[in-house]
Amino acid sequence: MNYRVVAIETAVADQARLNDKDALGFPTFTAPAGEGLPCRHCLQWIETGAPATFFTLDPFAGTEILPLPGPVYVHGDGCERYPDAGRLPVHLFESPRTLNAYAKGRKLVAQEYVQGATASEAVERLFGRGDVEYVHVRSTTAGCFTFCVERA
Repeated sequence: MNYRVVAIETAVADQARLNDKDALGFPTFTAPAGEGLPCRHCLQWIETGAPATFFTLDPFAGTEILPLPGPVYVHGDGCERYPDAGRLPVHLFESPRTLNAYAKGRKLVAQEYVQGATASEAVERLFGRGDVEYVHVRSTTAGCFTFCVERA
């Protein structure tokens, strides 16, 4: 299956890191990371104790009209954006993830709960549906957005 993994844009991460308000006008803050925080920019785990910037992100911004803002983290001291290599960051599936498959108009058409090796198969299965435009990967335990997967 041809798909691309879309991490948040560098400009969005930098705005949160460098300002006291995010793109939505909510406060941002940087503090030592707790355990198990994925960076939404490089899609790597933020090391416990390393600076982590917390802010509000609307993963539908620029794509759909209805917003769905929620909390996310990025490395507080910067990082390289995850490359669009057409492969999932499988290490993030060590913890449970929810795959929300959307049709145009932010219509949720399917949802799967995955962990570990089942993630790639589930993404391919969801894109096998003709009505799926993109898939949001979210934390199953916290509910927050992790990254987006789009058709290539």
